[in-house]
Amino acid sequence: MLISTLLFLPINQPLFAQMNINYSVIDGDSLKRDKKRYRLHGIDAPELKQLCWIDDQPWSCGEASRNYLMAMQGKEGMLCIKVDEDRYRREIVKCSVQTKDGIKDVGSIMVEEGYALAYRQYSKEYIEEEKRAKDNKRGIWKSKFMYPWEWRRKKK
Repeated sequence: MLISTLLFLPINQPLFAQMNINYSVIDGDSLKRDKKRYRLHGIDAPELKQLCWIDDQPWSCGEASRNYLMAMQGKEGMLCIKVDEDRYRREIVKCSVQTKDGIKDVGSIMVEEGYALAYRQYSKEYIEEEKRAKDNKRGIWKSKFMYPWEWRRKKK
């Protein structure tokens, strides 16, 4: 609770910019830096090779999700704080970015824009954002898709 409170306390913009780090974006919910892997808290994005379908045409929704996260990070980077560790020893992180509307939670944006789903198995945090994305047919919600966790299970 303290970490999430600290992450979204008002801080001045120059200080926030100094604390940001650029990561390699692996896919829509995974990052890497200095050989260390990170997973975004509470979201599950389509896998990089995953396809979705719009009007019976394949759409690389996994790549679209990764590209959206890369664009959101931009040159300015992200501020990420560890909240947990998963069974693969990846740090589970909550990240924030500077937007024109202020400092925003990356997970919230990814889900609200439809490039990731609320990962209910691990968190109930982004359910409202997912409902809005679905209602407004944003991102993957404009297509037919398989939930990322189901897609991974079928690929094993």
